Amino acid sequence: MKNRKFIQIILVAMAIFSLGSYLRAEVPAGYYYAADGKSGAELKTALHQIVSAMHTLDYGSGEGATWEGFSRTDRLDDGRVWDRYSSEVRYFDGYKAVDGMHIEHSFPKSWWGAYENNAYRDLHHLYPADGSANSSKNNLPLGEVTGTPGFDNGVSKIGYNGFGTDYTDRCFEPADEYKGDFARAYLYVVTAYENLYDYWQSPMVDNNTYPVWKNWARNLLLEWHRQDPPSEREMARNDSVYTIQGNRNPYIDYPDLVEYVWGDHVGQAYAFPEETAPFLAMPRYGESVDMGVILAGDSRSAQLEILGDNLTSALSIAWTQGNIFSLSATTLSPQQVSDGYSLEIACDRPAQGEYRDTLTIVGGGLERQYRIPVRLIVVPSFIVTGATDITASEATVQWVNYPSATDYRVSLWRGNTSAGDLIISAYVEGSSYNKAIELYNGTGAPVDLSAYSLRIESNGGGSFYNDTPLGNAVLQNGETWLLLNEQSTDATLRAKASQMIPGGEDSPLNFNGNDAVALCRNGIIIDVVGFAGEIAYWGQDKTLYRQSRVTHPSAVYDPSEWTEAPKDDFSQLGSFAMQFDAEREYICDGESAGLGLEYRFTGLRPLTRYTYRVDAVTPSATVAAAYSMQFVTDSLETPQLLDASEVTDTSFRINWEEVQAADDYEVLCFTQSGEQHTVTEGFDNVGSKGEPLPDGWSGNASGNYTSAASSGQSAPSVALKATGEYLCTPTYPQGIVSFSFMYRFASSGSGSYVVVEKQVGGNWASVDTLRYVNTSKYYPSYTFSIDEGVTAMKITYAHKATGNVAIDDATIVYGDYLNTVHTQERVGQVTSYVVHDLEPLSEYHYQVRALCDDVVSPWSPVQRVTTAEFSGMARPQADTPRVYAADGRVVVSGLSGRGQVTVYNLSGQLLYSGSVDDRGEIVVGLNRGIYLVRVVDCNQIYNYKVGL
Repeated sequence: MKNRKFIQIILVAMAIFSLGSYLRAEVPAGYYYAADGKSGAELKTALHQIVSAMHTLDYGSGEGATWEGFSRTDRLDDGRVWDRYSSEVRYFDGYKAVDGMHIEHSFPKSWWGAYENNAYRDLHHLYPADGSANSSKNNLPLGEVTGTPGFDNGVSKIGYNGFGTDYTDRCFEPADEYKGDFARAYLYVVTAYENLYDYWQSPMVDNNTYPVWKNWARNLLLEWHRQDPPSEREMARNDSVYTIQGNRNPYIDYPDLVEYVWGDHVGQAYAFPEETAPFLAMPRYGESVDMGVILAGDSRSAQLEILGDNLTSALSIAWTQGNIFSLSATTLSPQQVSDGYSLEIACDRPAQGEYRDTLTIVGGGLERQYRIPVRLIVVPSFIVTGATDITASEATVQWVNYPSATDYRVSLWRGNTSAGDLIISAYVEGSSYNKAIELYNGTGAPVDLSAYSLRIESNGGGSFYNDTPLGNAVLQNGETWLLLNEQSTDATLRAKASQMIPGGEDSPLNFNGNDAVALCRNGIIIDVVGFAGEIAYWGQDKTLYRQSRVTHPSAVYDPSEWTEAPKDDFSQLGSFAMQFDAEREYICDGESAGLGLEYRFTGLRPLTRYTYRVDAVTPSATVAAAYSMQFVTDSLETPQLLDASEVTDTSFRINWEEVQAADDYEVLCFTQSGEQHTVTEGFDNVGSKGEPLPDGWSGNASGNYTSAASSGQSAPSVALKATGEYLCTPTYPQGIVSFSFMYRFASSGSGSYVVVEKQVGGNWASVDTLRYVNTSKYYPSYTFSIDEGVTAMKITYAHKATGNVAIDDATIVYGDYLNTVHTQERVGQVTSYVVHDLEPLSEYHYQVRALCDDVVSPWSPVQRVTTAEFSGMARPQADTPRVYAADGRVVVSGLSGRGQVTVYNLSGQLLYSGSVDDRGEIVVGLNRGIYLVRVVDCNQIYNYKVGL
């Protein structure tokens, strides 16, 4: 099983290309074929249909997520992060988020409603960005700053727009070398996501699919695009994103396209370079067809578009296995392919089971064979599936079609009053082959195990395989079922075992701490223990017991649901029992969803566990779904701070962006005193035997490296050459708040890893495991709260399979500032707040966090502002408008009599717009729902969310 990991690492290493030395790749043959000969709006829509087909990574850090993507698209030769927002030098640390940087939506997410669709995760417009610059930029439009900037770090500027006369408010201006990059990213977004036009909310765009841009914005983007054409680095990035997502930015591939969509050649047909070789533009190479889940006896069909040109003979279409799916055609002539053919794939009234086959497309002179995997799951009973698109206040639930249904009714409640299905109740990763998975039945009835199976995901590989059925036994209610690797020799485990599972390399019970295990029902994953897609050793040498409060399985591993016990601890096996709540609180009970197959719940609380059920209403009876399901809403987002405004000698206004689901905000304003100390150690005197170490350092390193390739800023570096060799920092009684260093595997080290630990209260605790990936230099960085009391750090070569490790350039920051709070208070559902009673010419720090009942978001990053010089002039106190719901109406009070009030629904549709006209209060009658209210008062903008 572990041989597979080496292959995965090699593939990852090959995929990470160098932005510094780059050979231009060609656009895949036929990729833009469907857009050839079109112009203007028609050309843009054709490009939309091409580039909107993509497979995005998950959002965030870790393997399979945004920061892995950035490590492949924005990594410079020396490991630095390519930052278009600042000149700060930072380095990648594997796939972790880089300290001090944000995932920046260059095209602000608030402009399309911040829904977590592909646009939210699309690397073509996501960049790693300096956190301070990103917070200042926020959701401002692009522009060219005139006058004195409010923010200027030498790369990014914030100030008032001087480009044209139509928009003169604040804007974001990138450096000249990146203006074309931003322009082409913006042009790409409104093309790839043309379907989101109704959600656009920005000073740059209108709510249409074409031309989209307001005149001043179009002129700005055209000018920047023309003056700063695509660089080699930008083209390299486009190729790299294509290898990840399978789609491209056409305005980088063919910069003159911009002129035919928006510029000087609108109305003229664009001719792409002539294709001479046979090709298929559709399906995309690597495409698959997932036909979803259906009820036994139902039917399902799907369409596969086939389009190409220059074929020299007919295409042949066939199944690898056959006898499962049917096709509307098995041969297509060159003319049919050139005209475009919609191939129907169908499965008529199948029996229960999981169906897989591979569609092959060959012939026509194509250089390669196309293989399209097709999958369909058929279940024996009416079921609901896992919730999707979960936010802090919303979630979408789905279910399979019930052929005779005339309506579906959904119910949602809080309270764990019953079990949903079998769950994994224990995980044993013991010594040798002592590996086991325990199941528990709390459903209230016997469960036939023939519908269930186990699968394993090896070394964070990303997919579960080797489906192993559990047989025909029946698990009684309230009982456990221990599945044990048959190669186990432990007498206690063998005595407790209910069923032996075959061992071997690919066995689902041959895990070793970084292999997630899934419980499946009828081919659908319902419960998982372990981080899927995570290469780190989350479960090595330990036993995990599920907490009794867990009543439903979950396809996403949540470590908070488990209690950790030592290796070879079998004491609690067989004793699991669920603890149920006494009652449930319904949010909705039997609400009609019509004949659709999904329903979106809104107005939910953050970080709350909900249970849902669906009933199918038929002419003869109501059929309940076989199982209830659960989801947990997301936490509140951290507020994004905007620049402070109205800065005087005694006050300033804190501004921030609204957070979905927040009903209150807390503001913290403080001053700082004290200092931090930074110590940087380059190990300049270490010799060939690994000594002497710097004063205060300890360890047993056995060598050094004198080459630049294995050193940091300068040679030498420390060499760790054997398992157990380590380096330890001095002890710092004031507490460590930051630790970083350089490491490099000097040669291939497959299977080797380094462990980073921290000392707290005299005890050592693991911080990170750094596994061999390649021989590049890496610069991990860790931050700690002063309250943690971290007094020392240690780097240990914990396991050497092969190869040595070089360590250099360690930096320790210890000590901390003393904060003196000036203001800390909850300010209501507003997006700005004025802090008063400050001292002139003094530096103040501030943060904001969002709240919803008892749920609290993390504090925003600290922002700084310096008050103005003393002024004897009196200033009026500005009151903040108040928005609240009363008797089916939204009330906006506390207005100055100058400004405007607009009301939108959550889809971004404008429901009301009116001038204040010397009124102190505006009342808008609305139906039940949640609304966004925008108030412009005394030239200040306030955003509110209110529910009726």
